[in-house]
Amino acid sequence: MKAARPVTLEPVLCLARNLAEEFDTVPLAMVGRAVKAAVQATALFGDKIAESLPTIERIAREDLIALRDTAVEQKAYAEAG
Repeated sequence: MKAARPVTLEPVLCLARNLAEEFDTVPLAMVGRAVKAAVQATALFGDKIAESLPTIERIAREDLIALRDTAVEQKAYAEAG
């Protein structure tokens, strides 16, 4: 029987799940996009996903921190309004 998803995808899905829990104020779709963009960025260099997980996490985390911080700033401006 064939696996439901490729083995190399499982660590990426776990990473996305963990980041979604950590960045719970960032919409889930944006977390998914950040992880997908990080995977695509590492793929540009021809790196394998399994070997690039630390890099994928770092890139996605940097993007999510920026998104979270921007949302906080926008909320502060709106409340000060």
